[in-house]
Amino acid sequence: SSSTARRTLPLPPLSPARVEAELLYNRVPFARILFMACLALGCLAFARLLQGCLRRAPGGRALRCVDAGLAAGLYAVTAMHLAGYGLRWYIGRHIPLGNGYETMLFLALCALLLACLLRRRFPATLPFGLLLAGFALLVAWLGQRNPQITPLMPVLSSPWLSAHVSVIMMAYALFFFLLLGGVLGLCLPAQAGRLMLLGRLMLYPAVFLLGAGIFLGAVWANVSWGRYWAWDPKEVWALVTFMVYAVAFHAGSLRWLRRPRAFHLYMIAAFATVLMTYFGVNYVLGGMHSYA
Repeated sequence: SSSTARRTLPLPPLSPARVEAELLYNRVPFARILFMACLALGCLAFARLLQGCLRRAPGGRALRCVDAGLAAGLYAVTAMHLAGYGLRWYIGRHIPLGNGYETMLFLALCALLLACLLRRRFPATLPFGLLLAGFALLVAWLGQRNPQITPLMPVLSSPWLSAHVSVIMMAYALFFFLLLGGVLGLCLPAQAGRLMLLGRLMLYPAVFLLGAGIFLGAVWANVSWGRYWAWDPKEVWALVTFMVYAVAFHAGSLRWLRRPRAFHLYMIAAFATVLMTYFGVNYVLGGMHSYA
């Protein structure tokens, strides 16, 4: 029954080490510190990116120092976020993906890690990652103000949860990069073609991860409820998002998608489906995913 599925299992008593870890976690406002730091660094990095795109001459020593400082800031906030997320994982004894607050934390972590991995080859990912992480942490901080770490209900105590949600969140992070790339492409027409190539490159892993996440969610649904697909609003909108972004692969038959401006406009409009899937369904339509 649904009441049985929502019943939680008690945790064993906390060890002294976990008590100290929880006290430390509660003393340090990780989300508040990180969202302010990420947004501040992200705005500076975005301004530096715009300046670099508009300036034809190579930067001098001062600009190289600015770039090094922004990179160091990215690594610092990533390390702090990893520490906070790791503490929450250690205290709760499960990967923090059981509610909206924790999924936003994971989304921010994905964005920061992607920025760390790709910033040398694609400099635009540095401001994009910082801004996405900052907004995700801001939403988490404003929306639920760090909910209590509690045991998971049985339906969420599954390894499929970690795989499904983490893959979906990585896809959302890449879609946000496509959104910011579209905005930047419209603001800088001279760079629109290059940004379209970067967007097409990111589109492949983004759509693949979303499709893989939907598949993993279907397997998890079969294990939990005995069916792979239930036409739940979250499932339907995830499929809509997948189909909307898949349209961008058909530039061979849809010639308007070959134009950089049209491609960037489409990426900006397509992100509305991501917002509807994550926020609209959770707060408006409800359904079986309302526990998150």
